[in-house]
Amino acid sequence: MKLKKGTIALCSLGCFGLITEDSPRPVVYKDGNSAIAYVGVHLTDKIAPVGSPWRSRTPVVVGDMEPLLVLMLENSKK
Repeated sequence: MKLKKGTIALCSLGCFGLITEDSPRPVVYKDGNSAIAYVGVHLTDKIAPVGSPWRSRTPVVVGDMEPLLVLMLENSKK
C-alpha cells in the first residue's frame, strides 16, 4: 500500500499515526536532528497524547482510513 494522506502507519517507536500529508517533508526532532519524514497525528498515547504531532522517516503501513470511514457511513444509515 502506498503512503499517502489517510494512511495508518507505525513509526520506529511502535506508535500508530494517521498520515496527514501525501508527501514527506522536512521535520526537526526534539533532539535537534532534522530529517525528511511523513507527518501526521498520534492515534495512541504510547509516548505522546492522541492527536499530537506524529512523524516517521520509515513508516510501516498498517491500513487506510478511507474504507473504514465508508463502512462507518454505511452502518450509520441502517
